[in-house]
Amino acid sequence: MDKKNLTILFLLFTSFTYGQSTGINTRKGEISFGVRTTESLFRSSGNYFGIGAGWQVRYRMAEKLNTEWFADWITTDIGGVGQRYDSHIGESMIIYPGKKMGQKNTFTPFVLGGFCGDYTKIQANPIIDEELNSNLKKSKDRWSFATQLGFGTHYNFTERFDISFTSQYVLHFGSDIDAQVRTNDIGEKYLQIEKEKGSNLEGHIFITISANFVIADLCKK
Repeated sequence: MDKKNLTILFLLFTSFTYGQSTGINTRKGEISFGVRTTESLFRSSGNYFGIGAGWQVRYRMAEKLNTEWFADWITTDIGGVGQRYDSHIGESMIIYPGKKMGQKNTFTPFVLGGFCGDYTKIQANPIIDEELNSNLKKSKDRWSFATQLGFGTHYNFTERFDISFTSQYVLHFGSDIDAQVRTNDIGEKYLQIEKEKGSNLEGHIFITISANFVIADLCKK
């Protein structure tokens, strides 16, 4: 995704956000806590899926505006020869375009966008060197900043408990780590890890399923 497309997405999200009516703030002030499971597809690591877990806290600023503060830890197996570890911590703004929200046994669709800080480490599995009689391994890591934009829905089992499904595109800004599975002359697979110089863009798909429960209401009705 180039910078032109990113600019268009940002402008569309901004105009959508400011174009929404706040309505009657019947759910304003709600604080909820949730646990989540995550799946991610990293192209720079050979199109392997990562699976992880995390938690999130939401604060409802208005009827149609929510905030979500989250943290994730994701592990990706790279072809059986290495591992990728990713940690995210960040915040998203959630916009509800529908008229009915939070009613029991209903879906509440939303769009969301935000930012996060990210730490990534890619590590090759240990290799036994017979001459040195030791386990050898190599790894690369990096810190980066990311923005995300996507959509999802809550399914409201009650007015205080929901299951949420979210799909986002996450774009990282910073140095990139490329990991590829290679085969040597005798047919053994190994992981080639390279950390590119300078700043690059790395994008990936991020899918989240979470369970959330309202634990407090700062603006009691």
